[in-house]
Amino acid sequence: MMFFRRRKPLREGEKKPEPRGGDAGLKSYDERMDEITQWNIEHTDILEILRREIKEERLRSWSNALHIGARKVLKKPEHGRRTPEYDALRDLDQFIANQRMELLGNPSMREARGIEKMDSLSVCIVCGIRALQQEKGLPGAMNTLKLKLLERYLG
Repeated sequence: MMFFRRRKPLREGEKKPEPRGGDAGLKSYDERMDEITQWNIEHTDILEILRREIKEERLRSWSNALHIGARKVLKKPEHGRRTPEYDALRDLDQFIANQRMELLGNPSMREARGIEKMDSLSVCIVCGIRALQQEKGLPGAMNTLKLKLLERYLG
């Protein structure tokens, strides 16, 4: 039985076959995050709020820890010894939770959009952090998957 079929070489001027179902409407997770980030930046005051709240050193420490990877930092054996990366991720998790509480009464946050089954305010904060990271060219862009990991391991 043959599981894989060998493709014939393309003839001159012939196009590659489209993937099954085409790729119309399919977006990567990062593309979806960029779209929701753009929406939240344009329709809320999150960027201005976070610029006042987050100092560059703090943002840089979060980005460095996220660049290493939340799972790698939080599951290390020395996890109990509190590495600087662990402390940065704990700080990030606490910042998002505290900021969410502060923004509950902010009228501009009514326009915040969420993603999947996540709270729209938390997603808006993640989007703001992501936008600040992109502005500064920092690695480890924040996203909702990383927030879920932080909540799971630190919550």
